[in-house]
Amino acid sequence: MKKFFSVFFRALFISGALVLLTTFIFTISIGILNIGNIVGTAICAWVIFICIKPLHLAVKRAFQRFFLTRLLYRIVCVAFVALICYGTVATAAIVGASMIPPRENSTVIVLGAQVRPTGEPSTILRGRINAAENYLAENKESSAVLSGGKGSDEVKSEAQCMYDTMTADGVRQNRLYIEDKSTTTLENFEFSEKIIADKGLNGDIAVATDRFHQLRARLITAQLGIKGSVGAVNSDAPFKYVPTYMVREWFALPYQIFKATGNK
Repeated sequence: MKKFFSVFFRALFISGALVLLTTFIFTISIGILNIGNIVGTAICAWVIFICIKPLHLAVKRAFQRFFLTRLLYRIVCVAFVALICYGTVATAAIVGASMIPPRENSTVIVLGAQVRPTGEPSTILRGRINAAENYLAENKESSAVLSGGKGSDEVKSEAQCMYDTMTADGVRQNRLYIEDKSTTTLENFEFSEKIIADKGLNGDIAVATDRFHQLRARLITAQLGIKGSVGAVNSDAPFKYVPTYMVREWFALPYQIFKATGNK
């Protein structure tokens, strides 16, 4: 029975790692290359290697011959285990942040994402637009700040793309405010908060972005001292993108914390 469960769980971990590895390879194949899919690919390869017992034992015996190779093997294994433990905790925190609902009629801050060369929203941006539109439809007194500047490879600003799409979808123009100067998530909130204050909009915020982005968004609003309630309006990105961006958030979170600490 013990052998059965050992084989079962090894097969389960290998299957899960292969599924995730496919998503990391997919994002790389379409030109998305970042720390998320690089580290994610490495973790999946390591899990598969550990779970294939004959291969694992053969490599382990080879590394045991010399002190330096034995030390290197242990360092690598400890590093991967620590990374997976940290990633599990970070993922749980990210999921928790995405489950905090906004107050009724909050002001929606829609975070920008890539605009296609045609001027149309990318898949990620379209999802955020849909999430914002759904919230506005359910909260008739709510307004939205569309936040995102123009990248060097974009034909229009992300905010303008969102505005054009949402008005074409039937959202009234007087409910939408454009913030098209920001280039980072921090600036998204900093500049949007100024518009909210200047226009006298509701200080409670509903952040329209992907689930994996919500924790960092909450962290930034706390760092900026935003006093209103902050809730999540989630865009459901296709699963093929989620693992890459989720792993990227593992590294973006401590970077955001240390960066803010260093600026004090």
